[in-house]
Amino acid sequence: MFQVKNLHVTVEKQKILKDLTQDFSVPAGKFFVLFGPNGCGKSTLFRASMGFSKYKVKGEILLDGKKINGLDIDKRVKEGLVYMYQTPPILKGVKFENIVKESIGKEKFWQEHSKDVDILDARKFLQRDINVGFSGGEVKRSELLSISMLPDIKVFLFDEPDSGIDLDNLKNIGEYMTALLKKRKAMGIIVTHSGDILKYIDAYKGAVMYRGEIGCVGDPLELLDCIKKKGYSECVSCKGKQI
Repeated sequence: MFQVKNLHVTVEKQKILKDLTQDFSVPAGKFFVLFGPNGCGKSTLFRASMGFSKYKVKGEILLDGKKINGLDIDKRVKEGLVYMYQTPPILKGVKFENIVKESIGKEKFWQEHSKDVDILDARKFLQRDINVGFSGGEVKRSELLSISMLPDIKVFLFDEPDSGIDLDNLKNIGEYMTALLKKRKAMGIIVTHSGDILKYIDAYKGAVMYRGEIGCVGDPLELLDCIKKKGYSECVSCKGKQI
């Protein structure tokens, strides 16, 4: 469902991803987990896949076998790919309710998403400027509510949804993401450092990215255990259990 082939990504003349080829596809409702140290290219992979302008791409980005290179961001979303930011922008003067009115309409929003609002405990920030003064948990929940409104999404890219949040929010967010994938019959690719969120998601396959390359593919919990015991460089050298 989601693959990259011979992918090279350069940012401001610095090569970040180097000839990356990987099939990230997993069954609907499940997650592909991506581990790796800071600066190894995980967020770059996501942003290049979405078509952010400063990411210069060579190679192929494939969604359901269709090459999406060259498409604008909005067209990639319409094709079924969406990105949840690690650190989303702050939008002063723009309330979440404004986005609702422009995207699907207030009445339709409450008909279709009132349950999501309650699960994510989002009522209290619908009238606030987006992400202005939000806590870490509120930012993540706001992002999740935003992407849940998008129709026909096949692949969700989650960039460290477990960073900067407490244990209650971690459980809530993990369980919501799992339910969202199952409801939409979609798959998720998730970046995590701590791995704590793996308790609350259906992690099917994992990989370790190191220095712009995929070095190891295997069971996510086994990879996380290896990383904690030996570090990223040692985990990569073992090459993992290919599944």
